[in-house]
Amino acid sequence: MILNKERVIVIQYAKRKVINLMLLTILVIFMMPTSPVVAKSDYDSFNTATNNEEMKLAMTTDWHVLHYSTKGNELFQNFKLADQNYLANKLLVERPQTGYQSTSTLRQVYLNAVNDRSYLINVNNATDELTLWTIFLDDDHLNYSHFNLLTIDDQDKVCQQIMMARPNQGYDAIETLQAVLDSKVNSILKQKVQLDKDALTIVYAQDDTAENVTKNLVLPIVGENGATITWVSDKPEVVKDNGNVIRPSADKGNQTVTLTAKISIGEYVETKVFSIHVKAFSPSQNAFLKELTISSGTLNIPFNKNTLSYTARVPSTVSSIYIRPIAEDGKAIVTINGKATTEAIKLVTGVNTIKIFVTAESGSQREYTILVTREDAPSNSKDTAVSESPETPSPEIITINIESSSGETVSKTTIKRLKDADGSMRDEVILTEKNMLEAITKLKEEGSDQARIVIPESQDRVKQIDISMPNNIVTLLKNNQLNLNISAYHVKIDVSKYSLATFNDNLYFRLIPLGEENDRLKIEERVNREFMNQEITGSSFSKVLGGSMKIETNMQNRPVTLTLPLPKGLSEEQLNSLAIYIEHSDGSKELLRGKVIDYQKDILGLQFEVQKFSTFAILYLPKNEDVEEPTTNITHTAYIQGYVDGTFRPNAPVTRAQMAIMFARQLTGNAIPQTKATYTDTIQHDAKDEIEFAKEKGLFEGVTVTNFNPNGLITRAQMATVAARWIERQCADRPNVDFCQPTLPSAEFKDVSVNHWAVKAIHTVNECGIMSGTTTLTFNPDGYLTRAQAVKVLNRLFERQVTIEHQMPIFKDVPSVHWAFYEIQEAAKK
Repeated sequence: MILNKERVIVIQYAKRKVINLMLLTILVIFMMPTSPVVAKSDYDSFNTATNNEEMKLAMTTDWHVLHYSTKGNELFQNFKLADQNYLANKLLVERPQTGYQSTSTLRQVYLNAVNDRSYLINVNNATDELTLWTIFLDDDHLNYSHFNLLTIDDQDKVCQQIMMARPNQGYDAIETLQAVLDSKVNSILKQKVQLDKDALTIVYAQDDTAENVTKNLVLPIVGENGATITWVSDKPEVVKDNGNVIRPSADKGNQTVTLTAKISIGEYVETKVFSIHVKAFSPSQNAFLKELTISSGTLNIPFNKNTLSYTARVPSTVSSIYIRPIAEDGKAIVTINGKATTEAIKLVTGVNTIKIFVTAESGSQREYTILVTREDAPSNSKDTAVSESPETPSPEIITINIESSSGETVSKTTIKRLKDADGSMRDEVILTEKNMLEAITKLKEEGSDQARIVIPESQDRVKQIDISMPNNIVTLLKNNQLNLNISAYHVKIDVSKYSLATFNDNLYFRLIPLGEENDRLKIEERVNREFMNQEITGSSFSKVLGGSMKIETNMQNRPVTLTLPLPKGLSEEQLNSLAIYIEHSDGSKELLRGKVIDYQKDILGLQFEVQKFSTFAILYLPKNEDVEEPTTNITHTAYIQGYVDGTFRPNAPVTRAQMAIMFARQLTGNAIPQTKATYTDTIQHDAKDEIEFAKEKGLFEGVTVTNFNPNGLITRAQMATVAARWIERQCADRPNVDFCQPTLPSAEFKDVSVNHWAVKAIHTVNECGIMSGTTTLTFNPDGYLTRAQAVKVLNRLFERQVTIEHQMPIFKDVPSVHWAFYEIQEAAKK
């Protein structure tokens, strides 16, 4: 449509050079003599006319004096009355005192008048908005300063309105036309300014709200409707006009700042005032650790942040260990024996003192100590007085690949394969900055966004794999927006760039395969004890299939996708009856239905997503025929998830992709089928499958045939439309559902006209009690829906039973006093 409009503009602009002369040219042609004989006439009718009506009569009855042709007279007769009056008046005003004495004089006065009037004649004779728009183009008769601020579509609307407002007799003067033009243009500009004012919001940094500002603000400077937005802060020493925040010192306390936005197009200006609260800067004194682990051996007592001394014992074959301390406060600095926490600590035989210093932001320190005893090596000599400890066996060095998503090798690193005193073997994988920089360069060349670490098969000789990634490597992955994949011989771990985005520490994974028969039997016993009486499993017994896996990591509370390999030879019925049993490190148990996918050549795998880690086992759960299969996950489908930092952000607007995700999770029990993207802007999007599922169910449509606009925000009118579609489908099959019985007639919202595109849907959701107005008289259809508001609507659509008994908050930014606390708890509960 835009291309067609541009083509029309080019064509009409070319015509512009002749259109204003067209009428004059025609008149000249028709007034030229048709023969060399000079027309003869007295000029009594033109010389005796005393007013416009008498002069128009002379121009009509004695037309041959002016035109010589009936065509010229017909053209005059088709002029609007205002134009006829103007020409007649010109012949009166310009008439010599002695009267018109020649045809040429009379004709010249008439032609001059037509030329002077040609612009208004063209305006009065325009037949459509495009013709009128072309007359306005590059014209200097009117002031177009405001008209030129409009889009082409809006200019077309103005032209259409000008023709509708045109008097039957035509516009009599330029001033009259200018007044109408200004009125129509200004009404549109005023509306655009108001729309941009209503939609204007401040964008806060992660974890910030208007009541708790600690970081810079994003202040929009252009509205969606073209308005220019300027900001003024009443306390520029705290918040600058560009949104930069300078937190006050602790002695000055928190500061309330008023930000005034001026929204303007041309001379139309609106203001909107925001009040925010900037928190004073107070250096943290937190010097506690929240986690402390060692790569070999076990601490004598479980870690507690208030316990400062620990001991551990390692076999003689362990020549060095890694200590992984994590501070409670991300701004605290942690060192081990005065060095970086990523370095290996060499051990001597006997007692090794390891000191961990935590320095808080304020400078206060806390010291933790671990006494690691390295055992003496066994001696074959009976003369212990002169025996010496044998040298620690050199580790086996194995080169492994770092690959792209297509399987191309982009770099290499090494594994240290160590043999412990009991004969078991363990691998240490440590990435270096050199390895990763080389990998990133080649990944960019290939256009890949995934770094894949491939650990080769060990024939079950290795009982533990420690994968360490220093913080500088994590930062490289984050800065280059790379996904991380770890492919070991018993598990695949996929860490998305979004989970890495807020991770600011050294990263480690410890993988411990549990392949012994005794391990399997113990897990089966625990599963049957935990879930035997839970009807929700739909199973009478369970059996562990294949090896289990214990995974330890410091990446907790961030979504990570795991895939465990399946044994070969499983039947179709077995593949359809699989579940994941999880024993979390916090003591909780969970059952999930995963998704069967290709693991590697000739091997299938079971894929699932977790945010907590410990022991994972694949179960065979045959379904009982007399137990109805649940439509959701095994316990309770959580159709919302928070962010990786533990927040929900209830006041953040909902995107189109997020809404599709919530519907897909609810309808599939979190088992969204994989499919091919039909929109060009969702091919690489994480919510591709959810968007396609919502589209297939008829709940969502793209903004165009090829684009979905996944990151676009959901308005209240759009939410009403999606909800109305859901209600229509549900009530067709289940007419007794509560929301299928309208409780009240819909309110008459003054901001929802009868011609509004979503008026029917808005009244439907209002009648059914699904969505109410923002006030008794307004619905705010163009306002953006917040995440908290969305959950409240979806709980009603999904018929979720919201309970109000005491509950521990799931999200740290949704306390129990929040108006949507119980709604959000219900939507997130598993």
